[in-house]
Amino acid sequence: MNQKGPPEKPPEAEQLLPNELKEKFRDPSYLPTHKDVSQAFNSEDGFSAEWFHFCSDRENPIFEFLNEEFINAFSVYLSSRIESLGASENSPITILEVGAGNGRLSHFLRQKLEMLFPGKIKVIATDSGEWELKTSFPVETIGHKEALQKYQPQIVIFSWMPYEEDYTKDFRTTQSVDEYILIGETDGGCCGHNWETWGYAWSFDEEKEEEKIAPYVADGFERKNIDDVSVHQICRTDQPENYYHSSTTSFRRKK
Repeated sequence: MNQKGPPEKPPEAEQLLPNELKEKFRDPSYLPTHKDVSQAFNSEDGFSAEWFHFCSDRENPIFEFLNEEFINAFSVYLSSRIESLGASENSPITILEVGAGNGRLSHFLRQKLEMLFPGKIKVIATDSGEWELKTSFPVETIGHKEALQKYQPQIVIFSWMPYEEDYTKDFRTTQSVDEYILIGETDGGCCGHNWETWGYAWSFDEEKEEEKIAPYVADGFERKNIDDVSVHQICRTDQPENYYHSSTTSFRRKK
């Protein structure tokens, strides 16, 4: 049975005060719009300590501020990939999220995609559990290597890979994986490893690395920023109406 979509926003939502909107944001099942976020955290000086503290909640830290526009755009992109991979009821496409945290991203994507492809896709949220986060939706506690082996996914998603760590080699060596998608800061940012993840060298000691072939290229993958999705992103280092730090990047296996 298909899950219901996110609850419709009441007509009076636009009239809510900032504090009332922030209280709604505490509800994991509520997916705000860009307008909601801007109304709740408007800051004339371009910086809001309140925004920082809201995103730094210890029980449920926010790295990527999920919003309706982002989920819609991401679902459109994934829909095209699901179709191109030939999803069917006899051969459903598995989308595996690793490092899923509280499970909200997989939850909202599952809602959208199961309505479009009933019985043809599986969206699975997994997390190592090392951070002991409060989970709002089903998240299987399992390491990423074990999850890859168990589910043999066609598509892998990782939002905000830990700084200077790299999991992408394991994605590329899993033969079932046709594409992996990284969400967060890219080259020179705070997600993943500059060279191992992104193929990017920026310090003096790494200059020679630029002469080498990036690991993802050597393993037969192509990199492309998904601009139609990235344009809608809001992350913890952004400010309302000033979004540019986070993006969504595809690494697809060459045929």
